[in-house]
Order: sequence, then structure tokens, then C-alpha cells
Amino acid sequence: MPEKTLIKLSNTTSQRIALPAVLTIVLYVIVIFFIFIPHIEKSFVSRKKEMIKELTETVWSLLESYRERELSGELSTDEAKLRAVLRIGKLRYGPEKKDYFWITDITPKMILHPYRPELQNKKFSEIKDKEIKDLYLRFNDLVKLHGAGYIDYMWQWKDEAGKMMPKQSYIKGFEPWGWIVGTGMYTDDIYAEIKAIRNKLIAVSIGILAVVLMLSLYSIRQTMKADRELLRTFLERKKLLESLKKSRERFKSLIETTSDWIWESDGKGRFTYSSPRVEELIGFSIEDIMNKTIIDFLPMHLRCLYRESYENMLVLGKPFKGFEVTGLAKNGKDVVLEINAVPVFSETGGLLGYRGVTRDITLRKMAMEALEKSRDSLHANLEETVKSLASAEEKRDPYTAGHQTRVDRLACAIARELELPEKQIEGLHFASLLHDIGKIALPSEFLSKPTVLSLQEHEIIKCHAENGYDILKNIHFPWPVAEIVHQHHELLDGSGYPKGLKGEDILFEAKILTVADVVEAMSSHRPYRPSLGIEASLDEIRTGRGIKYDEAVVDACLNLILEKNFDILGNGESDLH
Repeated sequence: MPEKTLIKLSNTTSQRIALPAVLTIVLYVIVIFFIFIPHIEKSFVSRKKEMIKELTETVWSLLESYRERELSGELSTDEAKLRAVLRIGKLRYGPEKKDYFWITDITPKMILHPYRPELQNKKFSEIKDKEIKDLYLRFNDLVKLHGAGYIDYMWQWKDEAGKMMPKQSYIKGFEPWGWIVGTGMYTDDIYAEIKAIRNKLIAVSIGILAVVLMLSLYSIRQTMKADRELLRTFLERKKLLESLKKSRERFKSLIETTSDWIWESDGKGRFTYSSPRVEELIGFSIEDIMNKTIIDFLPMHLRCLYRESYENMLVLGKPFKGFEVTGLAKNGKDVVLEINAVPVFSETGGLLGYRGVTRDITLRKMAMEALEKSRDSLHANLEETVKSLASAEEKRDPYTAGHQTRVDRLACAIARELELPEKQIEGLHFASLLHDIGKIALPSEFLSKPTVLSLQEHEIIKCHAENGYDILKNIHFPWPVAEIVHQHHELLDGSGYPKGLKGEDILFEAKILTVADVVEAMSSHRPYRPSLGIEASLDEIRTGRGIKYDEAVVDACLNLILEKNFDILGNGESDLH
């Protein structure tokens, strides 16, 4: 759009907005004051007339019910009439509860009038008021001709005898008794209500017109500001378009040069867009992969394996995070692909498709497999090294041969009973195998002495925990093996050694190892005594439960041996693996 055209458009804005606004206001006034209000007034009068008709019909039905009771013999004619008059005479309605029903007969004579009792049962000849006499006759004529209908006349204002007002009533004849029943509405009441409605509509209309006028002025002002902004935008448009073009070129260059394959798919996973990188990744061109899914580029024996999980993610509309598949390149080689993608939804929440990135992780997977093999090899070497160290200690103390292995079995079983993580159990396993490694530095005659050790000798034996820590502290285990060995004779109440640690200061693995060591040691033979038996060892940990030994560890140990029949003197193989 040329700059001059924009300036001209800005100058004619007021006229373009003001003219529809003025026409709207004029049309609104015509509709409200010449169509809507007259229709409302007519409808209101009709509803009022219908109301008094329905009320008269209701009272007429009441008379009919008393007539039925008369015919059935339940009431005499006079009693039925009397009850009907008493009942109807008490009926009131309207906002002030002063509107009423009246009854005349064809004599003519007033049978019931709540506010004019002086007229009731008065003979026609005795009535001096000519207007009332004429009204009785009009009632009779209307009922004789039509049976029921509307009639206009002048009557007193409710219960105010001195105030006469125009009134419209609906009357209906009750032929069995020769009665005419009716009720009415005061015309001035109707016009007063209509006037109130008209005034409200006029007030609302004025308010609406004022709002429309203000909105029109506001729209003119805002549109003029928008036109000025449009003019400024137009002057910058060319510059922005050039910038956008450059951005698109940069984005396209980025997609085409990145090492990852960028793609889009529909809701069923079929490719709808692909970057050129796909040809370098799997050897297929962009045209080759269009309207196909990634499953179509997998080896036949793997398609069933991946298809179900892939389709489930599509059905649920879930993002793909690190979804790995082994694809089949065009040259027949396997390619490990990692897929990351996010779902794209419509405004109504329906799945439109996916946008994703796929990269070749074949070399990374090969490196990870090699690393895993190396780790397994290192773990096996560590296992053999630890067992060799444990075996070296047992050769110096042949009477306790197998002790460390049996303690290992029991300690790991307790840890599993307590549902410890496998990594933590693995550290406990190595600590259990090495918990007495410190004895390798003690005199062998003390270890194999067939009599009870002296106090001095016993103190020397206690040094094995400290010795074990010194031997192991410089070995870089991935677990606190040296500390567990150092603490395996510590007790909750601080009566253990070598540091006299208490409660939370002791590693949980050391608490497990302590219980397993006590149970196995008391159940096995020693040079200076025979086996004390499994019952004695269990009594020891029961007695020390919560005092010297951890409660949960003791409970797990008792459950293993008493409920699950765990054999602490088994074949010597570790239960770790």
C-alpha cells in the first residue's frame, strides 16, 4: 500500500466510524420508542387481563366444587352457597393483599362484596345509585350473551369508598345457582406500572446511547492512533521483511549443516519434513522417507520389538526422550539412533504430530559397551584381589578358615532382608571379606593359642581393627570399606573398640557386619573353646538388641535364621550375586 494512500486513509477514519455510530443510535431510538415500548405496553396489558381471567376461572372452579358437594348430598344448597361465599370473601391478592372477588346474581342483587357489605342481599328496587343498578344490568347482559367476558366501569378504589377509579373486570356466570363471579384491575394501576417500565427503559436507553457514543469516540481515537501506527509500521516493513528473510536463511543453513537429523511427522509418526542430514545418517534421501515411519527403517527382526512401544507413545501423545532404536542403513549396516521429539497439539488438544531430532549414537554405544566390559573386568579383578587378601589372612589363622566368607554370606543376606540398595550391599560384601585382614599383622601364636588369651594378649588382638583400617585406607574403593572394617567391633552403647563410637556415629554397614560377626563367631569352633551353638549366639544378639546391636539388624538376622532357615555354616559361597 503506497504511503499516500495510508495518509488519506488515516484522515477519513473519523467519518468511517462516526457514520455507522450515528446510524446505530438513530436505529436504536426508532426500535425502542416506536416498536419495543408500545409492544411492551400492549403485552403488559394483555398479561394483566389474562391474569384476572385466570383468577376468576379459579374462583369459578371453587364454586363448582361446592356445587358437586351439593349434588352428592354432602351439603344442602343453602349450606353449599354459604360456605362458598365465606370462602371466596376471604380471598385476597395483589401487592397490598387488597384485591378481591365479588359475586352478584341475575335478580340482580349483590351476593358478596368484601368492601361494600351494605350492598349485599339488597333488593334491586332498594338501590338508589343509578350507576350501580346499570352496572348490575350490564353484568347480566354480558353473561346472558357470552357467558363470560371483560367489562369496563367506574368503581371505588379497593377499600376506599369515597374514591372512584376506572376499572376493568372479568366476569363469568355460574348457571346452576344463577350467580356471576368476577374480579378486576384498576386501569390507573396498569398505566402507572407501564409508566414505571417506560421510565426505566428510557433511563437504560439513555445510558446505552451514552456508552455507545463514548465507545464510538474512543474507537475513532484508537483507530486514528492505529492508523498512525500502521503508517509507521509500513515505513519499517521493508526493513523487517529483509531481516526475516535473512533469519530464514540462517535457520535453513543451521538445519542443513547440523550433525543431527531434524524432522517433523504427523500424528501416526509418518515423516512430513526432513533435513538433508538423513541421507548421511541412514543413506536414504528425503524423498525415500516421506510418509514412512522410523519403524520402516529397522531390521525386520527388530520391528516387532520396537513397534508396540513406539505406537503406544504416539497414542498417548507422549514426548520421546532418549528413545533408542537400531536402524538399518541403506548400505545394510546397523545404525544406533537416539530419538528425541515433542508432540504438537491443535488448539482443541488433538495431536497434530511431532517435531524431533535424531542423532547417530553408534560410536557412543560401542564406547559404552567397551567401558562396561572394562568395568566388569575391573570388578572381577577386585573380587579376586579381595579374596586373595582374605585367603592370606586365613592362612595365618587356620582355625578361623572360612569365617570371613561365612560372615560375608550372613551380612549380605541381612542387608537384603533390610532392602538396602545393591551398590551398598556390594561395599558390605568386600568389607565382610576383609574385616579381619588386620590379623595378618598379629603374632600367629596368639591367633592359634588353645587356651584363653590373657588380658594383655586380648588387647593386642583388638588391634586388628586398627591394623585393617591402616592396610585398606589407601586403597580407593568406591565404598567406605576401610571405615566399615575399622568400626566392625564398635557397639551402640560405646562399649566397643577401637574408638568407642556410639549410635549414629557408626556406619550402618558396620552395624550389620558386627551382628553377622558375633553370630558366626559364637556358632563356630575356636582353638580355646568348642562352638557355643546357634542358640547361644541368637540369645546374645537378642539380649543386646537396642543396647549394643542395632534393632532392625537384629530383627532381620533373627528372621533369616528362625523363619527362613538361613544356614550360616553353609557352603562358603557368597550370596551377593
